[in-house]
Amino acid sequence: MARGRSDAEHLVDVLIGIWKSVDQERRPMPSEPQLAALTGASRTSVREALIRLEERGYIHRSHGARTVIHSHLDQLGTRVDQQRDHLDAIARAGYEPSVSVVSASFGVVERSPDGPEQFHDLPIGTRVLRTRKVWSADGHPYVMADDVIPVTDTRSAATLEADIDPSLPVFDLAERLNGVAVAWETVWFGSSMLADDEQQALGLEATASALQLTYCGLGPAREVAYWCREVQTPAPAQLRNVLVRRVTRG
Repeated sequence: MARGRSDAEHLVDVLIGIWKSVDQERRPMPSEPQLAALTGASRTSVREALIRLEERGYIHRSHGARTVIHSHLDQLGTRVDQQRDHLDAIARAGYEPSVSVVSASFGVVERSPDGPEQFHDLPIGTRVLRTRKVWSADGHPYVMADDVIPVTDTRSAATLEADIDPSLPVFDLAERLNGVAVAWETVWFGSSMLADDEQQALGLEATASALQLTYCGLGPAREVAYWCREVQTPAPAQLRNVLVRRVTRG
């Protein structure tokens, strides 16, 4: 669920694209000076991008040897260690993206902190916007999210409903409603049997289980921007969740 992308992140994407093409054609990987020439970026910028790529497990570098890319680079789906707007991720994977807002309403937190919602940082009575959205790839719905966003904006619900587009990414909604620019997320993984209304929202005819991600968006001062419960059914190949881990020994 990406926010506005920096030039550095754009360069990372460009380098990945170059390497995919080179790898498919079985050509040697370009050197650092060649990458600078191909991208129009400075060698310093390319070097910084290589550091980012190595940290994320996309490449392996060793002194005196040519850079080696991850052998499954062209098969990687959605990185679970990176947050990106689903519409952006779907489009980047080569599918036609769409999102539908199933529901959106303003209210207050009513359940206790140890209740099913587990919103430990949102006291009872906290004003919130609740949304349910479903994303589809080529018309195939595969992920649904229930977002709970604290509202510090003092305008009335009617005014906010007229002014806020609930289809926006959750981190954009949070910034508009509570002023928190999200710095990171804490994510918990689990599984869930879908309720009838969830099956209906995802267009499923039979009872199904799903991957469940519960996550909390936090600002630089650890202020809560949002809580979210997301469920995912089997995704198209290029959107499967993936985690690339670097191996360390000793």
